[in-house]
Amino acid sequence: MSEEPIKVGLISCAGEDLPEGTISRLAVRRVMEALRPGQAVSICLPLFLAGNEGERDFARNFPTITIDGCDKRCAQWGTEKHSGPVSAAFVVSELLGDSAPLSGARSGRDLTEADVAAVERVAQRLAEALDAAAGTQAGDQPVTSEASAACAVGLPSGAIHLDGKTVQIAGLPLIFQQCHEDGLAADSPDTPARLLETVRVYHVVDDSEAQAYAAALAEAYRAHLSSTACHRPSGPA
Repeated sequence: MSEEPIKVGLISCAGEDLPEGTISRLAVRRVMEALRPGQAVSICLPLFLAGNEGERDFARNFPTITIDGCDKRCAQWGTEKHSGPVSAAFVVSELLGDSAPLSGARSGRDLTEADVAAVERVAQRLAEALDAAAGTQAGDQPVTSEASAACAVGLPSGAIHLDGKTVQIAGLPLIFQQCHEDGLAADSPDTPARLLETVRVYHVVDDSEAQAYAAALAEAYRAHLSSTACHRPSGPA
């Protein structure tokens, strides 16, 4: 009798305003593509927080490891709030300690030697935690998983216009898509607050800008829905 394939979820920091967030995402990719191929899937934090039940169900039913950039622990907090305790939780800033400073590069093509070393160090810790969570030993034959990996290839960003400046927010198109699927209307009085609550978990929003962010998010959501409607295939005449 064949055994059920081992599945472990990895949820990385979605924050793009700190270099440790980039390190966390690159470390997850390093684990999935090189260190433990086939043994884990990436769970998208923005989509998870927006209410996607597929992502949340996976974290409820399979071992899940979170890797946060800073001590806000957005990934760990969000996962445990919606899906229960995680198998392991790491914070990049704690793992790296006083190592060489990071460059702040957001692309794997622009990493310095210190960045590369940081990614490898974090990835090795994740791989060890994955082995423990899956009950395997390093070097075992990789297993196959059919679970979704929404953010494995890169997290799409979306822009909002705030007081004359453009602000990029990681995962915003996924949040808008999920809210639309959940039936959130563009003109609902709850829309600005709901969008702000989801985004604020992993994107820093100062209290003095909260109202402006909520309004800008609602406006971007309306534009998203309008664009989606325009590109939707029409039915038969």
